[in-house]
Amino acid sequence: MAQRDGLIATLLAGVLFGTSVPVIKLGLDMNIPPELFVELRFAIASGLILLLFRGRGWVQWDLFKSRAIWTVGLINAAGYVTQFQGQVLTTSSNAALIISTAALMIPLLSLVYVRERMGGRKIAGVVTGFVGTALVVTRGQAFALENSEFVGDILILATAVTIALVFVLSKSIVERRGGRPVTGALLLTTTILLLPTILLDFGHPANLTMTAWFYISYLVVFATVGAYYYFMKGLETVSPTVSSIILPIEVVVAVALSVILFNDPFNLYSGTGAALIITGVVLVSTAA
Repeated sequence: MAQRDGLIATLLAGVLFGTSVPVIKLGLDMNIPPELFVELRFAIASGLILLLFRGRGWVQWDLFKSRAIWTVGLINAAGYVTQFQGQVLTTSSNAALIISTAALMIPLLSLVYVRERMGGRKIAGVVTGFVGTALVVTRGQAFALENSEFVGDILILATAVTIALVFVLSKSIVERRGGRPVTGALLLTTTILLLPTILLDFGHPANLTMTAWFYISYLVVFATVGAYYYFMKGLETVSPTVSSIILPIEVVVAVALSVILFNDPFNLYSGTGAALIITGVVLVSTAA
């Protein structure tokens, strides 16, 4: 029963995480200033963590004395800046697919930082995924460096790098302190470090309609607090290998919703690239 509940929680977390990219795009298309958007997401989510989960092990104040947690928080904040700015310029499906390549970068960064060996399955997954990324970004055509969608794709690729860095650099902290307090600390430090970035929205009017607040609220409640809650709940009862199914689920949900909501364009090259990225993520995330 516990194993089944853990699997259901993990699947639900994957679906909720997968909805975040298209919902962000919906909000940005309504001209919500990107840095205000991301700051509101994290600030309100942090408030809910403090209100609802402080007594459940999600907040340990001594963690905030750690330079390591602030370093990881800074990298995480930078990644969200590039994601929201990148999603202004590129399609939702491109963003979802490129962000998923973080799973391909984790083995490479683990090799550099912790000397973790890469087996043949991981190597095949990394190569397959990055070939797919090249096809998604170019769609089999020559591209101009000044093309806004290409710039957006590069910003999203930077986000994928930061996600991989956060995963690798926080691993040792999680092993010592546990997943819940590190997740809580990461949300809170990211909120604080994102505050100055609102200045990047200078000249961008903050016209927050009821629909805009709906998108913000959804991101906070379901795609942030809810997704992290169910992910951590799943980790309590399923193995790391089983929990890794969250990665392909997330990208499939995000791309499917992007195609449905925005009619994002796919040709033979980008469609093949999407399939290769998902294959690469599956190979890497299920490797022993």
